[in-house]
Parts: sequence; structure tokens; C-alpha cells
Amino acid sequence: MSVLDLPRIHFKGVARVNVPTANRNVHNTLEIATNTVLHEGQAVDINMPPKAYHEYLQSLGPKLNAQGVADEDGQFSLACGYNMSGNNHFSWHDTEITALQIRPGECLQHDPLLGGTLNLWGHYNEYLRTSFNRARWVDNDPTRADSALIYAGQLTIGAPHSEANTAHVLSADIDCTHGVRWLNPGYIEQVQPHGFAAELAAARLFQFTLSKDSKDFIINQLNLESEFLEHLKLALAQPDVKGLIVQYCVSNLSPPSQPNMAVFCDLHGSIGLWREHEMATCPVGRILQPENHEHFSNIALQTSQHGLSLNMAISIGHQGYLENLPVESGLPAKLADKVSLGDLKLQTKDGRTLAIIPEQLYKNSFKCAGIIDIPIELNASDLANQSLQLVSDKHSWHETDWYVQGEQHITYMESPNPKSNQKSNQLIDVYSYFRGAPRSINKLASHNCSTQRLSCDPHIETAENGRGQFLVEALSPGSGQIFLGEQHSPLQVRVLGDDWALLDVPDEQVDYDFLYKNVMAYYEFIYPFMADKVFSMADKCKCETYARLMWQMCDPNNKHKSYYMPSTREMSQAQSYLFLKYLSNVENSAIPKSLPPCNTELAITGKIKNKAQLIQALRDAVDLELSIMLQYLYSAYSLPTYAAGEQFVKAGRWTNEQLALVNGSSDRRHNSGWRGVLLEIAHEEMIHYLVVNNLLMSLGEPFYAGTPVLAEQAYSKFGLDTDFSFEPFSAQMIAKFVRFEWPTFIPTIGRSIADFYADIKQAFEELPDLYPQGSVGSGGEHHLFLNEVVNRNYPGYQFEVYNRETALFAIQFVTEQGEGVCEQTEQFELSHFNRLRQISKVLNQQDIPFESAYPVLKNPVFEARAGCNLVTNPQAQSLMRFYKECHELMFQIMMHHFAQKPRGSLRRSRLMNAAIDLMTGILRPLSVHLMTLPSGIEGRNAGPPVPEGVESSVAVDYEKGCVQLSQRCAYLADMARNLDLIQTPDTQIELLEFFQQQMADLAAGNLSREG
Repeated sequence: MSVLDLPRIHFKGVARVNVPTANRNVHNTLEIATNTVLHEGQAVDINMPPKAYHEYLQSLGPKLNAQGVADEDGQFSLACGYNMSGNNHFSWHDTEITALQIRPGECLQHDPLLGGTLNLWGHYNEYLRTSFNRARWVDNDPTRADSALIYAGQLTIGAPHSEANTAHVLSADIDCTHGVRWLNPGYIEQVQPHGFAAELAAARLFQFTLSKDSKDFIINQLNLESEFLEHLKLALAQPDVKGLIVQYCVSNLSPPSQPNMAVFCDLHGSIGLWREHEMATCPVGRILQPENHEHFSNIALQTSQHGLSLNMAISIGHQGYLENLPVESGLPAKLADKVSLGDLKLQTKDGRTLAIIPEQLYKNSFKCAGIIDIPIELNASDLANQSLQLVSDKHSWHETDWYVQGEQHITYMESPNPKSNQKSNQLIDVYSYFRGAPRSINKLASHNCSTQRLSCDPHIETAENGRGQFLVEALSPGSGQIFLGEQHSPLQVRVLGDDWALLDVPDEQVDYDFLYKNVMAYYEFIYPFMADKVFSMADKCKCETYARLMWQMCDPNNKHKSYYMPSTREMSQAQSYLFLKYLSNVENSAIPKSLPPCNTELAITGKIKNKAQLIQALRDAVDLELSIMLQYLYSAYSLPTYAAGEQFVKAGRWTNEQLALVNGSSDRRHNSGWRGVLLEIAHEEMIHYLVVNNLLMSLGEPFYAGTPVLAEQAYSKFGLDTDFSFEPFSAQMIAKFVRFEWPTFIPTIGRSIADFYADIKQAFEELPDLYPQGSVGSGGEHHLFLNEVVNRNYPGYQFEVYNRETALFAIQFVTEQGEGVCEQTEQFELSHFNRLRQISKVLNQQDIPFESAYPVLKNPVFEARAGCNLVTNPQAQSLMRFYKECHELMFQIMMHHFAQKPRGSLRRSRLMNAAIDLMTGILRPLSVHLMTLPSGIEGRNAGPPVPEGVESSVAVDYEKGCVQLSQRCAYLADMARNLDLIQTPDTQIELLEFFQQQMADLAAGNLSREG
């Protein structure tokens, strides 16, 4: 059973743990029941700058130096812990298969799966559509070492030396949150003197399962000729096998040499069969408990026809370290041998010896992750009638006859709602085993250690199959514990704050200040990673810019997902819904003062022969992707937001059904209607723009910003007979977009975008010497806006291009996301072509047509230009001029990033993130606002001006360039203040002031270049 069954996979590697540590309440700085931050014993003044509070925590001490020794001048503070800036990310690194077993006690020597790589991933983020998603490590009760919960979404096993764009040997979804099951606090016996010694010495065991019936359970799609995989497939075909169990252990934490850094730990584990009677998150078998819980941990044992098997993954620790701490590399220190206990004797309770486990066997079990087989004959029926023990002269383990465990043994619950008298209950799935076999239990008393906080069933009862349910009721906020019978079966429960009164606050009162005071301030004070790596919730302009995303990430429906925010899971449901109220207010503030007037009157060539021609074709492709992306954005922004759409319904211009078509549902979750689909496609075109630039840069060329093209210029450049123009949403525009994305496998007349890319693909396939020896990858690594199919198949893909194979894969990625592969694939369903066709079908099947978009001009400009329409309204003109300047600033910041010839991640670059913030926080709301302003032409509104190519006038030198960009931000902030508008763009001014300071800080070296 469990990892003791055959066949088995064993693996070893390193775990990166980035857990925040300022929430451990060393100095009574937190009231966990109410999420109240304390300053000198009193609730903190939320007007206090968060940075000042962080300095206060740092001052509390005691202080430690890099060696972990008390030092008044040390850089570490116990109040902050070693990583105040942790973001809960948890990932596996350099994790490889060390052994494969199909027979007890033997390891395969030459199987092609040996050396394969394992990765643990987070959940796919349906909103940001990201790849490279991290799992999360969350401490349910930060004051306890055994309260960690892991939120993970996918496990992959790759063949040895596989790349991010290579299919996997095994890929499967994880649908269960899993927590610490076994803890060995003294896994390292002789610790070096260190202020964080308790954390360094501990080892934790986790377990989760992979269901073979999941549609995303994929095995051996590479068709490896593997003896092990053949045995595994046969085993998985057994009717009582539900899938696979994955057990892993995290130990030997490496102390960081500087504060606010992630730590690395040793990682080892095993994969076995998950059978019908087994728990998903807890090892089972005959469980032997150690006499000394401070330095030893549980052992699971099973007997079979082959002999005896023991799960001793963290049961016996190591004598000490072979290196001084901290290790310079930051990786876990090398450890001495395991603790010497001599030979271990398996005995019956009356002292009869059944088997001997030689000392060398358990001391040398690293390769098999602490799983040991003893080939002896045992009478299984005789053993079932006796308790067992494992003894030596130095330590002993004794069997717990009854093993009763809750599946959800670490959990969060809401507080009861006193106003509605609604209770907060949770049913915990309970399993009972007697000497390793499922058995019913009757009237086993529970022990509630937190009667003021929790109520529960007085007894545990299970059916004949050993399964039952146990009711827990939350009474008041805080942390509590219940024992299922004996004290080695705890349930840890965190009851969230009683914030239900917040739901009674009228929506219009939930502004930024209210949200900050009642929700966000707590996280700013205790978890500074948001301000450091993402954006500060103390910055109103950023919160307004990302109000929709904040709600989506904090939506209680996503609490089980790794991407949920706050990642520490301390936010109550009532607090979460304040983000929806805030979003509604932000949208309402952008509604035009008067609705637009309602008019009821009828109204493969093979031309690329050398590298130079390929480079030119790629530059044309950048222009193509940029031009198409901007057309999608223009059409999407011409559709009113949900809040504006509600006004159309109230005015009788739309029905509720039409509002749902345009904007989706009022909960602002996944369904955002036609507007949301067009924005999703535009975001994916942004990524195509970056991917094509990666292809260009992989050939040694600089980043190319691109030039948007229109009309005849587009036809002559791309050879496409589809009109390139900026127009409002309509059936005709959707038909044009469908034509843009037309697949090659559907017969058509004329040249398509797919044909355009076919020439480029052929050139990459045939031209010699494109990638000389030693060439390196492009600098456009990113992972936003990928669809779920790409993330499922290639969860580590981030658009890297560094050789012919990755270049061809990138071209395939771009074309498949647009047109799909063929009609029968998942990729086709998510393709731009298919999603646009669905909109077209619904539009053309409307019984009563309706005007879904603002009546905006086609190709609006504020200065005369051929093929464009001149806006003459002075107010709209001034705002269009400001828009153009901000658009140029965004591109100049992006170009300055690439001028440094980066090889790292775009998502960590402060310059790239600034460009994205300007796009989202300035250009997007300005686009929406412009489309509600009169153009000066009767019956038509203005719109964002047709963009032109941007040339960078910024110095290539990083510091000088940042100074110029800071000055540019200051100039634009002044320009915004002097705009003659009814409503001053305060958020946009704040953003420009924010980046004026940030660029100045980057120039002065006061801020790291990467966040």
C-alpha cells in the first residue's frame, strides 16, 4: 500500500521555500483572531507608513548576524524572521529520479526514465493565463512548525535533459491541498548554535495523490521503451488502483546569509500506487510511533508475500553537519551520516523477534528515499493479531493499533454570521485503520482543545470500510485544535475574522480608503513582498488600475487555487467581497456623464533566401502583430464596461441579456462577455509581438518596437487583402478579425497570416548557420497570457528562443494560438479564430440587433493624416495629445529595458513592469474615456489616436536613460494637471508621479533593476 507498493519511483532534489516570517508573532505584534497589527502593544495607526512599521519590527530584535549568533549590529531580527518579504512560493529544483523499483530491494540500472526530472507546479491562472505557475507553502498557524499547507496544481515528470517545450513522460493535475503529515523536529541531531536552529533541524513529510481517471492524467506520451513504465501501466490498470501517491520530505533548511531571501532545503520522496482504501494526503500502513518525538518520526510498515517493507522517510535523522553555516552557495549543507542506533529488531509486543534491519541498510537508504525492503517470510495472518515494535538499545518505536486521521487535517473556516444566525460548519472526511487495515470504529471520543473557538462531534464513528465524517463548527476567530481520539491525530483549524458587518456597508462607501483601512493595511504592514515585487496596496493609483484583477485574485471561489491572494489565506469572505464593491465603484466613476445620442434612423512563397531577408521578414511580423493587437484593443474599448452597460439597461437601450453578451456576469469572474474575449485575444497578440521579437533577438538583432500600419500600406507590406483600420466593435469588425485568424486547414482565397508565417518557418528550417555554436537565448522570457492547453503541456515554457528547435516551436505557438491546429483539438477550441467565430455566430443570430459599442470614429487623429478622420473637439484633442505622449513614454521605457541587452526575465524587470503599468493604468482608462467624448463630427465620438512608430530618444546608458524617463514622467504629470477636462485624471497623475520617483531611484541605484 502507498509508497510501499511496487512499482516505485524515488527522487531527490532541492526545494525552494519563500515563506514570510514576520507573522510568527515573536513579540506579540499580531492579534491573529482579528488580523490586527500591534505597535507597542496597541493597534497600529494605519496612517503610519508601512516601511516605518517594518523598521519598527526590525528594531525589536533580538538581532542575529549571518552566522545566526546574537549580535546587536546583526542584520537579522527574530521579530522579522529570516524572510519578512516571503511570498509563499514553493518549488522543486534540480529534482531527479534516483531509483526505479519493480521488485523489492532491487533498483533498475538502465531504464531511460532514470535521471528524469520532476517539477511541482501551481494552478493555471485563468485570469492572467500564465505559465510557470508556482505552488504555494502557507502556514495555517505561523506559530507552529507542523501547520504548513501546500497549494499545488500539477506534477510533471520529464525525460532526462528535456527542455521546457518538450512533452512530458507523466503529467497530472493535483486536486487536493496537502499539509504536513509527519514532523521530525530534530532531524539534524547536533545542530550548530544558531538563532533559527529549530527551523534548520526540522524535517516535514507531505503527501498528495494523482487520479488516473482525470482527463489530464497523461503517461508516456514520449513512448519511451521503459521496463518501469510498462510495469506501472499494468499496475494502474488494476481496478482497486485509483492513481498514484506522491510522498515527499522537506528538510535541512539552509540559513540565508542576508535577510529577505528564499531558503533552500533538501527534498526527497517516492511515488507509488494509490489504492481504493488509502487516504489521499496521509501515509497509511501499520504505523509505529517513536518514543522520542523530538528526534525521531513515524514509521509505516507493511508485509507482503515478498517480505517486509518500511517507510522510514524521515524516521531517523542525521548526526549533524559536515559544513559550517551558512553555506556560501545558499544551498543546503552537506550532512553527516544518519544517527547510529545499531541494528533494529522488529518484534511482537511480547518481545518475539520477527526480523532484523541491519544498521547499514537504513543508514544507506538515500537512493530509495528511506523506503526499505527486507526479504523474509512472515505469517501475515499471525501478525494481524499482534502489535509490533521496532527496538534497539538506543531507541524504540511502538505500533499504534488504531490509526484515525482526518483527510482535511489542516483547514480554514469562516466565522459564524451573527446577523443571519448562519453557522459555519465543515465536514471532515475521517479514515480509521486497525493495524494497517480499514476497520469501523464506534464511539471514539474526540478531544476539543479549543472549546471557546470550536465545537465538534463528541465521538468519531466510521463504517465497515473505515470511512466516516466528523462535524466541526466554528464559534469564534483564531486558531484551534481537536484530537481524533489519541493525541497523534490532530485537526488544526484556523477560524477567520468575524467581518460580516462589512457586507452591510453600502457599495458606494467602499472606496479606496475604506478598503485599505478594513483589509489591505494589515497585509502592507506584515507582508511587504507585494510592495517590493508587485505593487504596494498603499498606492491608490495602482489599486485603481488593477481593481478588477484584485477582485479576481481575492475571489473566495479561488481560495483553493495556488494563485489566490492574499497567499496566506487570512482574508475572510466578507473582506473579499469588498474588492468586488470597490471594483464596481471604480467602474462607476468612469461612466460618462451623459449617454451618446441614440440614432433611430437607418444608417508559401519561398522568398526568404538569406538571413538578412529573414530579419526583415521578422521585423514585418513585429509590425503585423502590433497592428493587429492595437485593432483588437480599439474594438474592445469601444464596448462599454459592465457598469456603463448597466446604465444602458436602465435607459432601455439594452436588455439584461444583451448586457450579458457584451460584458458577461456581474460577479466579474471568468465570463466578461465579448469585451473580455477581445481583450484576452489582444493580450495574446501582445505576447506574439514579444515572441517574434525573441526570434529577432535570437539572431543577434536588437529589440524592434515596430510601426503600426494601415490600409494600403498594410496590403503592400503583408500581402493581406483584409482592411487594417481602427473601428468600433461591430459584426463587420468581427468578420474582419475572423479573416485575420483564418486557419490554413479551411480552404480560402487569398493570402493569410498563416501563409505569412509559413515563409518565416521555412526559412528557419532551411537557412544554415542561423545559430552558431555558443549562442544564447533571447531576453524576452515571460509567462503571461498563455491559454490553459499550453500551460498543461508545457508548464515551464516562457517563450525562450536560443536555437532552431525553440525558434520553430515559437512560430508554431504563435500560429496555433491564432488559428488552432485542426478542428478536433483543444487548441482549436481556444484559438482566436474559434472564439471570434462564436461571437460572430451570436451577433448574426440576434432576433433584434442592438448597438453594442460607442459610436466612435474610424481611425481618429488630432492632426490631419491621410486615411484618418480628424477630431476637432478641443477637449478630445488635448486628451488625445496626452494619450499619444503617454503611449510614446510606454514604448520608450520598454525600449530602454531591451537596450540593456537583457538575458533575464521580463517579469522581474522594473522597466518592463513600469511599461505594463502605464499601459494598464493610463492608456486603458484614457482609451475608454476618449470613446465617450464628442469628436466634433456629429453623431461620432472620439477615440485614442491612431498610433505611429516610436523612436527612442533615451540614452542607452541605464542611469542616464532613467533620468530622462523620470523627467519625461514629470513633464507628462504637469501636462495632465493642465488638461481642460471636466474630471481631472488623478489616478494617471499619481502613476506618473510614482514612476517619476521610481525612474529617479533606478538612476541613483536606490532601487534594484529587478523586482
